[in-house]
Amino acid sequence: MMELWYALVDLLPFEWAQPGSMYFMKNALLAVLMITPLFGLTGTMIVNNKMSFFSDALGHSALTGIAIGVMMGIDNYLISMLGFALLFAVAISGVMSSQTSSSDTIIGVFSATGVALGVVLLSANGGFSKYSNYLIGDILAVSPDELLLLLFVLLGAAAF
Repeated sequence: MMELWYALVDLLPFEWAQPGSMYFMKNALLAVLMITPLFGLTGTMIVNNKMSFFSDALGHSALTGIAIGVMMGIDNYLISMLGFALLFAVAISGVMSSQTSSSDTIIGVFSATGVALGVVLLSANGGFSKYSNYLIGDILAVSPDELLLLLFVLLGAAAF
């Protein structure tokens, strides 16, 4: 499947799209083409449900998930990121259901705590810089396996 994609991109009139060159750019282009409708679909649901700050907090909690994965020796950080984000979402929802404070306040506290805890845990051994790409992102580092996962996520969101 990737060979077909690379052949199609080779037809573009850009230097980075010429045959046999810069596969990372071709992968990044495909990632952008899949992320765009995914963000459109999910972004609409998030804004309609007034949960934009909630999704921001979950995104930042991924850094703590990485830190926990590093501490536990998990090689695939995606597992620890998703696991911690799920626990984080349940915790936020549980505290919000108690109606003790406004949702923005609760989400803000959880968001700041998630980022701070992740930075502290990753900085403990002096290795924070090598994990900062997970916090900021690097579209040029996307692999064919991650593109396949992104495709499944896009199809699942479209079906939902």
